[in-house]
Amino acid sequence: MAVSVGLPKDSQNKIKLADWLEINALLDVDHSSSTEDLSSLLKIEYSDNQIEPLRTDVSSELLSRMRKIGDAYPFSFNGKLLKIKNAKSFKKQFTYLFCLFVSYVGLDKGSKELKIWDSKKISGLFEKISTIVARNFLSCKEVDAQSLQFGAPRAEWKKETRPFKKALEVLRTMINEGDIKSNSTSGQRKDAGLDIIAWRQFPDGRKSKLFLLGQCAAGNNFKDKKRDIEELRQYYSFWDMPGIIFSFFVPHEVDESDWQIFYYPETGILFDRSRIAFWAKDWDGLKFKNKIPSIIKKLKKYKKAL
Repeated sequence: MAVSVGLPKDSQNKIKLADWLEINALLDVDHSSSTEDLSSLLKIEYSDNQIEPLRTDVSSELLSRMRKIGDAYPFSFNGKLLKIKNAKSFKKQFTYLFCLFVSYVGLDKGSKELKIWDSKKISGLFEKISTIVARNFLSCKEVDAQSLQFGAPRAEWKKETRPFKKALEVLRTMINEGDIKSNSTSGQRKDAGLDIIAWRQFPDGRKSKLFLLGQCAAGNNFKDKKRDIEELRQYYSFWDMPGIIFSFFVPHEVDESDWQIFYYPETGILFDRSRIAFWAKDWDGLKFKNKIPSIIKKLKKYKKAL
């Protein structure tokens, strides 16, 4: 493996180092990277006694990803060597790659410094993928769940339904439950913190169903994200209804040591990169796969640590 980009700035973080190995495998001409190459670079800063436990942690992290995600994981790993399964076709794996690039590069840096995407469009695409995840997660053998990407600017909606007030009416019609509250400030709102909603209907079509209300955070400041979805309480009567589940979607891999940051009920069910990749492996990636060669080319040219 020829190392294509520098070690991450946080060079003792197993999550960042695992991401770095995955990125280098994508950039490498042989489509692989190894923990031995990682150790060689770490020797510049750390002693062998520091490196070996870190290398073990990184190996465990990669093995865990492979186990959790299954065929939606684009790499194979034998404990030392990480390889792309199929460099020519990433069928069922575009979701993971999308989340990896957004997490590794950063929403703003990818837009302003590397100029490989529009941050607003990428955020919107992440919401779209999260909407698929929510629907798939709530679906069961007997009933397919439904979902709606509600977050502003609702670019794929009909123009006349995009304003927040009109969007609430569309939502009310689709879910056939709850009520829109009268609030003079609704004309000033975009989405009141609600990015996606999914619901599972009973076959009888009657009221009282299961809802998943989701908030998305694609940027690297996701740990500081507030529960903005609380604002929706002022505009819609969800909180008076049964069967509400809150959720939080991020394209980053979240270590279990950070799990308490997202603990329910403050944030809701956490969907990190592995969970999103698993539940959205049917996403065809059409809006992203054509960007991959350009992203790889610019990262190779950039070479710096991220």
